[in-house]
This record gives sequence, structure tokens and C-alpha cells, in this order.
Amino acid sequence: MATQNLVQRKMQVTLNSAAPAADLNGRPQWELRCVDPFSAKGYEAKYYISAVEGETPPPAAVYWCLITQGALKISTDPARPYDGSFPWMFKQKIERADFNISADAPEPPPVQNIVQTMAPVEATAVNGVVGTSYTPPAYPTTSERQSVFNAAVALVVATDLVDKDREIILERVRDVAPDLWTILQHIGSEAPVAPESLVVEEVDDEPPPPW
Repeated sequence: MATQNLVQRKMQVTLNSAAPAADLNGRPQWELRCVDPFSAKGYEAKYYISAVEGETPPPAAVYWCLITQGALKISTDPARPYDGSFPWMFKQKIERADFNISADAPEPPPVQNIVQTMAPVEATAVNGVVGTSYTPPAYPTTSERQSVFNAAVALVVATDLVDKDREIILERVRDVAPDLWTILQHIGSEAPVAPESLVVEEVDDEPPPPW
């Protein structure tokens, strides 16, 4: 485990398009297709923010946003696990309140965020020369990955997404499967120590301001 102090970044995000979507509970969202701010090659990234019924989608433009860093992604290559050294190795999200903020908004303060990284580095000696090495974390077998994927599909079906567009369903499965595997990995492990303070998200029922 490692502690990441910077979990929010104030950045400019180029929005290519916004389309209606829904979360797993059927609540309306906007699917924001943006130029990935963490990609050196300009790949596209998707962010989801809550939507209000009847409002128009945000137009394509450049917006100031607060991007929140989440859990470490799981590498598809077991020989090259993500070590958390680059932002693109983490899941990133934008909350509605953090979309289209003022350019003069203050920089977010550093907040502790504990994430899982590679196994601890150990000193080794080869021909008398001391170096470092690490043992990659255990990777699920094919049957285990299939079981987790099937569970993700069952969850999608159980949450009434069966009538949604195929891309939306596949996107939700890809989002849920890594989380299910993380939970499966930690079954029987000790629960993490509760932090001394928790940040509670407040829900504002008032209509949001225009874009």
C-alpha cells in the first residue's frame, strides 16, 4: 500500500461531446467524451456527471474542472503491474459540482488517499551487487476472471440495464469487473483502519446553474 497525497487536480478539459446516459440506479447522467488530459497521445476519455431532466447538454468547449483520482487500475499484463507512478494508471472522475468551475477557483488542498500498488521492494544481491526487485501481485486465473466477469454481467442485468445501448452495458461491465475482482482479492483480509475523519458529499437539491 502507498499513500497518494494529491488526489484532486484543477485542470482544463476539452469536451468533444456530451450524450444522455444513466447510472446503475437509472438516474440521468451526461456521458462526457473528452480529450484525456493524462494522455500524451490525446486519447479519448469518458467521464460521467449527474444530469437534471430537461436541461440541455453542455456544449463542446474547454472547461476548467476538478478531476478526482480514485482507485488504481488493474493492468491487463500481469508481468507489468501498475505502480501508481502516472495519473493514467488510476481511475479518474469528475463530479458535477467540479465541472465548469471558475478559472479563478483555488487549487484543491492535498488529501490523503490510500491506494494499492505493487508488492514491497526488497533488497537483493546478485554477484555481490545489491539491487532491488519486486514480486508482482497475484493475478487471477482465467476461471477466476470469468467468474468475476459473469458476476458483473449479472449485476448489470439485475439493475435494469438490459434495454440500454450495447456500448453502455459493456462500459458498465468494464467499470464493475475490476472492482469485483478487488473485493474478491480481499475476502478474509482484515478491514482497513477507519480514518479519523471522512469527507461527506453534500447533495444539493436546488437546480444547478447554467453551463
